[in-house]
Amino acid sequence: MLETLESPELNAAIEGPVEVETRADAALESAAVRATFWTVVDYGCSMALRVVNSVVLTRLLMPESFGLMALVATLIVGISLMSDIGLGPSVIQSRRGDDPVLLNTVWTLQVLRGAGIFVISLMLAWPMALLYNEPRLTMLLPALGAIVVIGSFNSTNLLSASRHLGLRRLFLLDISCQIFGLLITVGCALLYPSVWALIIGSAMTAIYKVAISFYPPAIPGIRNTFCLDRECVHSLVHFGKWILLSTAFSFFATQADRLILAKLVSFTLLGVYSIAYTVSDIPRAIINAFTQKVGYPFIAKMADLPLPQFRSVFLSYRLRALLGGAVMLCMMVYLGGFLVSKVYDRRYHEASWMVPLLALGLWHTLMYATTMPALLSLGKARYQAIGNAIYCASVIAGIPVGFHFFGMFGAVIAVALGDLPMYFVLATGASREGVSTWKQDLEATGIFLALLGVGLLIKVVVSR
Repeated sequence: MLETLESPELNAAIEGPVEVETRADAALESAAVRATFWTVVDYGCSMALRVVNSVVLTRLLMPESFGLMALVATLIVGISLMSDIGLGPSVIQSRRGDDPVLLNTVWTLQVLRGAGIFVISLMLAWPMALLYNEPRLTMLLPALGAIVVIGSFNSTNLLSASRHLGLRRLFLLDISCQIFGLLITVGCALLYPSVWALIIGSAMTAIYKVAISFYPPAIPGIRNTFCLDRECVHSLVHFGKWILLSTAFSFFATQADRLILAKLVSFTLLGVYSIAYTVSDIPRAIINAFTQKVGYPFIAKMADLPLPQFRSVFLSYRLRALLGGAVMLCMMVYLGGFLVSKVYDRRYHEASWMVPLLALGLWHTLMYATTMPALLSLGKARYQAIGNAIYCASVIAGIPVGFHFFGMFGAVIAVALGDLPMYFVLATGASREGVSTWKQDLEATGIFLALLGVGLLIKVVVSR
């Protein structure tokens, strides 16, 4: 059975009299603690494997291959985000999240969306090849689109496991996928050192993940079949309309750097930048994983509490996440560039000055990322959409201006500061909805700056 929180005893506690609510909250918090542990283990192992994968492949492949892959992946992610109606979040927050009819409807929509993404990738391949003057895009873009189709068949049992904070099974699946993908990709790179090694590795990993998601001993649950229930479709679209708008703007905001830089610099420099971005983004990836896999499901189950109690639970969870993020960011600021210069091939050493700048720009990112679960749990997804729209405009305007006046340094600064408006929108939204984070943000920022000061002092002492 799933590692579920919805045992009869726990349901009775949650829905029962006041005197047993404490037991329900304790059980939920205990499950959240276990889920947090597995999330930390998952991302610790994942990051280690990604670093190994990156270091090995950068020695086998030219920077141009990573530049091409970054551009193609950005285009595919863009198509995906602009068709995202939040099927995963819908399952997590819906009271019918365990209903097979809803789950099968979600799976059907997921498959249809994957097929649509592939068709669009075919249509865009030739125009993108002309736009970027790169004939290889006519084959690479549809190839990555086909991988999306494969991934769209993943069982909804993955969503159910996330809904019930059953992350141990997801951890084992993620780690096995990464090891499998690493072995396949490295093997292909040894035989055929080109961007196609990355494509083949991604395709084989997607096939492996789909197979495991339907293997009951690994991920228990229902066996998905095609189904389109009208009521379920209506509820999914109603919840997902703001997410669709938000993710469309999110694509242009978060991926604009690669799309714009691909026109301004060589694919070689774009590949170096993509390595810097990947390394500096490790703290955000960990916090986002915690927020999506633990924070959102946990906070969503508390949404029916009185607002003062909900705010207390939310801020308590958020403070721990911010403190952990502050430590990770400080380590990345002072050690990230050193890591690149000592571990990566010399062709990628230019990325070492980019990493600290990008890492510093993640502080406000972490603050709004940890605010989002509360707003989504309260059904206020519009703030995310508004924030992403402003973020999008900021990045699209900032990168060309920064590059024009200060070259690559200006472009990196524009990327680091581009999502600052997003923070102010979500913080304002949280305040309006009665879960203000302003005071906590000031306190946490003070701690972050103090940690940066201590790190700088240690660096000065050591350098002597």
